Amino acid sequence: MAKRPTPKKRREKSRGGTQQSAYEAWQVKRLTARQQSPYAAIAEPKNKAGKALKGITKIKA
Repeated sequence: MAKRPTPKKRREKSRGGTQQSAYEAWQVKRLTARQQSPYAAIAEPKNKAGKALKGITKIKA
């Protein structure tokens, strides 16, 4: 009699969840490293009053 084949592990139909979590972990790691870099640009505060004036090009009388 011939030997029976080794049973294989069942694989899920889609590996999307695993790929997404791996991608998100990589993004978090990348962005954290970028923030901690000595060459990272210092971000302006979001609620800065002078920032609103930057968009004004004409002043109507």
